[in-house]
Amino acid sequence: MNTSDTARRLGVNAAFLKDIKDDNQHLKQLLDRIDPLIKHPTVACNHWSEIIALLDELRDQLAFHFSLEEAYGYFDSALDTDPLRSAEAEQLRAAHPKLFARIRDLADRAGETAPDAETKVAAVVSDYKIFFRSFADHEEAELRLILSTLDDDIGVGD
Repeated sequence: MNTSDTARRLGVNAAFLKDIKDDNQHLKQLLDRIDPLIKHPTVACNHWSEIIALLDELRDQLAFHFSLEEAYGYFDSALDTDPLRSAEAEQLRAAHPKLFARIRDLADRAGETAPDAETKVAAVVSDYKIFFRSFADHEEAELRLILSTLDDDIGVGD
């Protein structure tokens, strides 16, 4: 094995894996709790205080989620030698503050919206769905990048 192969080895931190696993489970549970409440505008209006609390919790969880990803630098060691992956990782990292700002602003708007203001509730729900799609696409892109890096690092059975 040459030096550049050794430098590209992906280090796996057991504490990181547990933290990220716990975070992902909590995030999924939270998103699963929000989903049925926003399916229909009447349901959303009837559960508005719960939705507000869940969006506040989601905002806080995403702050933790993004800080975990950035603190552990889970891309860094594997991407040092690959400019294309490094650029993609940097682009994904740069999306964190934007995604966080969107959910923060959405949680704030929800908190300022009365449950009987059906048009405003519908707008918040619509914006949440758009946010969720962006967040899901972002997470999928991160996963693809990690899996691609792992495939190259440990091989895919070649």
